Amino acid sequence: MAKKIILPNGCYMGTPSVTPKNWKTGGSTLLNKDWQIQYYFYPANNGKRKLVAIKGMNSLKDLKDRRIVTKGLIEDEIENNKIGYNPIEKRFVQDDHQDEELHPYLYFITAFRIVITKIKCTEKHRKEMGWCVNRLEKKVVKLGLKNVTIEQLKRRQLKQLLESSELPDQYFNKFRSFLSSIFNELIEYECCDYNIVRDIRKRTIVEKQREILSLEHHKVIMDHLQKNHYEFWRYANIFLFSGARSTELFRIQAKDVDIKSQEYKVTILKGSNPKEATKVIFKEVIPLWKEVLLGAKPNDYLFSKWLKAGKAPINSSQITKRWSRLVKKSESIVDENGKVIKVTADFYSLKHSFLDSLPEAVAMEIASHTNSKTTAIYRVNSEKRAREKLKGLDIGSTLFG
Repeated sequence: MAKKIILPNGCYMGTPSVTPKNWKTGGSTLLNKDWQIQYYFYPANNGKRKLVAIKGMNSLKDLKDRRIVTKGLIEDEIENNKIGYNPIEKRFVQDDHQDEELHPYLYFITAFRIVITKIKCTEKHRKEMGWCVNRLEKKVVKLGLKNVTIEQLKRRQLKQLLESSELPDQYFNKFRSFLSSIFNELIEYECCDYNIVRDIRKRTIVEKQREILSLEHHKVIMDHLQKNHYEFWRYANIFLFSGARSTELFRIQAKDVDIKSQEYKVTILKGSNPKEATKVIFKEVIPLWKEVLLGAKPNDYLFSKWLKAGKAPINSSQITKRWSRLVKKSESIVDENGKVIKVTADFYSLKHSFLDSLPEAVAMEIASHTNSKTTAIYRVNSEKRAREKLKGLDIGSTLFG
């Protein structure tokens, strides 16, 4: 049994473990697997325990980086829970800093923690900002910054903190963004005169092309899902035409949908500025929306257990799990020659291949992109077709006779 870690408010947690078990020692094949940190959280008064799963490391394609981030996520999850974060309620139940006043003479880490309670953002975003501060705090003593106030903190010192934390480039940039938000708030409370993060440069990241499905494989997979896992197929089609993320779709209630107007309302919970948006229901999927709404009460979540309408919301990570179980691990998805198709691309690759099959202007509308650069990221195969077309051009004959 995992060792118990005592937490505030009468709660406790088990020691987190990682899947795959050999994440510290295995080879490069580990990158082909979905990693997960898991532990049980036990609420006060013998409440029902909850299995908590964390997957924030899977976007990293470098094994060393993934290990570093996984180790950090474990440490930060424990630290956040120790200062009052409740992963069941997804909020800090008791925050020692919430009622404290901000002033220029506070220890800078304390000032960071107070500001985090005041910034308007989602609880997920607040938790991630807490991870950032936890990570920086571990290097404070080593760099001799224990007595530095927020007024005294220099850009050079903050840069040293970031560098000494040994962050992968994309996490360095993410932490830099969190800190910039923190300093913007500190300026308003007159704790400092300017945002010292502004002149700390972002790290350059070479974006690797995402693995996507060919149009042929896309069709075969969707046909397989329609025949064998209808509710998942239905959700996938609604998702493709929605212009929304799974995290947003999983919060939609029946009362948010107006079939007559072909519209639905969704709260976009991204970063520090959650906002409500009205999105279009495309005519191609109106029958599928009607199916999901059939028999649903106004407050029912449309994609609850079994991806059907129900009273309780479920975590959008269910989609990744279903995709892994029903598609990636399937031996019954075959091509026209009866050969098994081994799918390694993730669920979002469906959106890539779907948008790739459409004209750019239409793809932009469906995906709710505001510029063509964003859409181009999804339409990887169109670039490949353009390259192949160039290879076949006969341009030498006009120049050389």
